[in-house]
Amino acid sequence: MSDIQTYQAPLPEKIQHAKALAESGMIPRVYQREPANVLVAIELGEALGIKPIVAINEINVINGTPSPSASLMVSLARAAGHKVRVHNDESGAGVCEIIRADDPEYTHRSVWDEKKARAAGLWGKGHWGKDPATMLRWRAASECVRLACSEVLGGLKYTPEEVMEMRGRQDFTQPASTPAASITSEPAPTERPKPSIPADLADKIVTSDDVEWLAKSRNYLQRFAESDPESVADHEALIDARLEALTVADEPDAEQPALDVEIEAEAVDA
Repeated sequence: MSDIQTYQAPLPEKIQHAKALAESGMIPRVYQREPANVLVAIELGEALGIKPIVAINEINVINGTPSPSASLMVSLARAAGHKVRVHNDESGAGVCEIIRADDPEYTHRSVWDEKKARAAGLWGKGHWGKDPATMLRWRAASECVRLACSEVLGGLKYTPEEVMEMRGRQDFTQPASTPAASITSEPAPTERPKPSIPADLADKIVTSDDVEWLAKSRNYLQRFAESDPESVADHEALIDARLEALTVADEPDAEQPALDVEIEAEAVDA
């Protein structure tokens, strides 16, 4: 039974399916405990007509970019009815030939050899040094599928290896991020600190004998009425209490009868 088949399900079912798959240790690490990524892979798989598990294993994620494997690209082309032949020729070069179902008289052909790989800066590096024949074959295949029948890829274009190479050469087709130094923007407005009542003002109020200064202090406190109304009220109460105390202290005592008058009164009574 072919893995290339349509999978459709209601969204709630897909979400539950994605959560279950994300808990598995048998899926690629980039999808483990990432149900959102799994759900996107399921959606991509549905668009391409493949099962979710095939999408998860055949669509890699490189720096946030979904990338189909070369084998998946070939499978999709064949599922669409196109004839695809991939092999290494006598010289060791990778060769891919595609004959479209709707244009059987023309053969699309891509060839990747050592010279081409060296020119791209790939030869001898990583898998290119370990298994150059396979790398040449799959590179020819991915290139040929893009040229001959890119519509089968559902918007996906490059294999994981190609994406990493392009990012390494800084010629990837996605817009480059703007260097931080070149970003010019208005600096965020800084909030001005709120004014606060001097810490020693209360002590000065309760010890002041200057009525005029106390009146000025009351006016001075009004600048803090919005930022610290409770403290203003407390200080005003201190001012009122101090003014009242000063007023009482200034009032003359009731006149006492003179001592000689008191003595005279006592003599008359006697």
